[in-house]
Amino acid sequence: MSTLLRRTLYALAAGILLYVAAVVYFDVEPLRQTLIGYPWELFVAALGLSIGNYLLRFAKWELSLSWLHVREQAPRLTRGRSLLVYLAGLSMSVTPGKVGEVLRSMLLRASDGVPFTRTAPVVVADRLTDLIALVLLAAVGVAERPEYVPVLVVTVVLVVVGAVVLGSPRLLGGVLDGLARVPRLAGLVAKARPLVDSSATLIKPGPLGWLTVLSVAGWGLECVGFWLLVNGFSGVEASLRTCALLWSAGTLVGALSFLPGGLGATEGSLVVATTRLVSGATQPVALAAALLGRTATLWFGELVGGIALASFLRNPTVRRRALETPNAEYAAD
Repeated sequence: MSTLLRRTLYALAAGILLYVAAVVYFDVEPLRQTLIGYPWELFVAALGLSIGNYLLRFAKWELSLSWLHVREQAPRLTRGRSLLVYLAGLSMSVTPGKVGEVLRSMLLRASDGVPFTRTAPVVVADRLTDLIALVLLAAVGVAERPEYVPVLVVTVVLVVVGAVVLGSPRLLGGVLDGLARVPRLAGLVAKARPLVDSSATLIKPGPLGWLTVLSVAGWGLECVGFWLLVNGFSGVEASLRTCALLWSAGTLVGALSFLPGGLGATEGSLVVATTRLVSGATQPVALAAALLGRTATLWFGELVGGIALASFLRNPTVRRRALETPNAEYAAD
């Protein structure tokens, strides 16, 4: 886990430098002028919507634990501790593809003895249903912007292929068999095999459908938050459909870039698309909206996650197990 924490700190530092560079590049003064008189209660509302998103995502986490029968192995796992574990995972949102959120599996192992391989596939199901939700929300906005249909179709194909492969133990096993023939990958494949059954459990049509519904609701709240933020600027008018397209497409670009937290890719695509598609949105307005949106979601989540992680690790025994157990041990469960 120390490696994940170190990489997250690096990503945080890179994010700060990236934002400072963006502000300097676009010039501080126009950005400052844009924010003068901004109705900050809209930013507070966006934070509230982000909290609603976290709660919906916690419901996804709890459903996944129930389908994997985790509490049969950890009967003392309370809802409160489960919530703390879930929130602590938000501290890893700036890892590539948010894969660092497997921290939750590490914490569950340290606190309740749940095997890492039992719950790690929750991250896979979470990311897959997030992609499906973002595609669906983007489709709502594409109704007004048909020129984005080809991009949406390509994304849909990639998501469907991923769902079919991950949801079929036979297909996924075949993929792993092929990778195992590569000498350098054989060891990694052997560690990944125990994850196959858990992944297939969560990516069956029923569980996948429920997780996707919750993802659509959660990401929908973030789209509403961005809509509020954009329309808070004087002279700017954007429909909720357009903002759903902007936020969903920007998040997809960041996710598919596999950069830590989508840093740079998400913000850059938001600035370009907002300037182009939103009436009255100048470049400083688009940059301000992107920075406010990401602060109310990604960086607010990092703050909440950091506080939750610090609280969880206050228990000396849990802290020792979480920090001292080598990463290889988790993979070998």
